[in-house]
Amino acid sequence: MKSQTYHKWLEAAYLEFGLSGPEFSLKALAQKTNLPRATLYYHFDHKEHLIDQLLILHKSRVEEFLKQLRTEVKVLIPDLYVLMSKFKPAVLFHRQLLKNCHETRYCELYQHANKQSIHILLPLIKLLFDADKSDQEIIEFYNTLTDAWYIRLHPAQVNTDYMTELAIEIMDNTLGLYNTIDIGHNTKQ
Repeated sequence: MKSQTYHKWLEAAYLEFGLSGPEFSLKALAQKTNLPRATLYYHFDHKEHLIDQLLILHKSRVEEFLKQLRTEVKVLIPDLYVLMSKFKPAVLFHRQLLKNCHETRYCELYQHANKQSIHILLPLIKLLFDADKSDQEIIEFYNTLTDAWYIRLHPAQVNTDYMTELAIEIMDNTLGLYNTIDIGHNTKQ
């Protein structure tokens, strides 16, 4: 069983990674936690060990998100973003995984989590797009939209309204250029 101090370091580092990515400062982290930096090294051999533990933590947060995704999201918009707003630290952490996708371990976790969620969401996505396209075509397109959404997401505005508006804006702008999916009544005239 891990100590309370361990969990305090881990949770603080999870939040810091979500804001700053893997380049977060251990010194700043120590100041934010009001814990002596030496206690960090009692629990984690080095920063990479801490990051390894953060990736494990994120996997568990993704699993919890997927569990709730299966039961709480009945309509893609706004239900998905209502749920995501409950997972703000995980959303920010996931955003950093994409921003640092040049490192294989970040990219693999980002893509794996997205693949799991898109298979849950596929029926809802198909309804939204009202498309006569293959599942694979829709998945590829939705992955592009998801990447654009995370890149444009402003960390200070992770709330249901903002995330929903951002998704709609990206779909409107992209679907105007992407003519093989017709979202029918969802396009602006």
